[in-house]
Amino acid sequence: MLSKEVIVIIVESAVVVALIAILAIIGIKARKKKKANKDAVYIKKGERYTYGEETSDKDGAIVITHTQGDVILEKGITYIVRKDGKIIPGKYTMLAAQENTPLFNVRLGDFVREYSHETDIVLSEGESICAVSHSVILR
Repeated sequence: MLSKEVIVIIVESAVVVALIAILAIIGIKARKKKKANKDAVYIKKGERYTYGEETSDKDGAIVITHTQGDVILEKGITYIVRKDGKIIPGKYTMLAAQENTPLFNVRLGDFVREYSHETDIVLSEGESICAVSHSVILR
């Protein structure tokens, strides 16, 4: 016969092994989900967040792609940043919408400034933005 101490140790060991297996399964699923959503855009508390996306090739040449969650700023149209609008507050990467035009002018608020492909900006609630010289992709 097995003593009570041995039975308790066997039961505790089985519980520990089961917990380790459950944690391993959860970790694998989380990694797969993160990998699948690598290029996705997600919204948390009304703020926009993105995972990285390649916008240049290995030689540094501009790669134009349109992915889910991208916002295209059409030339000459002013957009207002709103939590329930087309452009919500958050961090964006400005991308050239044309491969041969790496520089473009954008009006943020009252000021027009020249930006280059892959420039990061943070837009806040109520701010206005307008592509002045060329259409621009916000990712």
